[in-house]
Amino acid sequence: MLYKGVKYEYEEWKTYDGEQASAFYCRDKELLKEYMTVQFGAKTLDEMHEKIDYYLSNIEQEKANRKLREKAAQEFYTSMSENKGD
Repeated sequence: MLYKGVKYEYEEWKTYDGEQASAFYCRDKELLKEYMTVQFGAKTLDEMHEKIDYYLSNIEQEKANRKLREKAAQEFYTSMSENKGD
């Protein structure tokens, strides 16, 4: 399935107690490359479209957040002594 150029899938399975279940999953690597996730899911088609819209609309903010997290981690490790405790 495709929405605004983003690939996602519909999946069905049986739960541990034999009930039928289903959901939509997005694992689009191009969409998620700036996010710290490899997939997300939704119960309905409308919810999946809303989530894809959210991810598409917030890519620039996520890039800025990622740079900030990376800078914070770099400063943290730079400030540590020789014994990092790992």
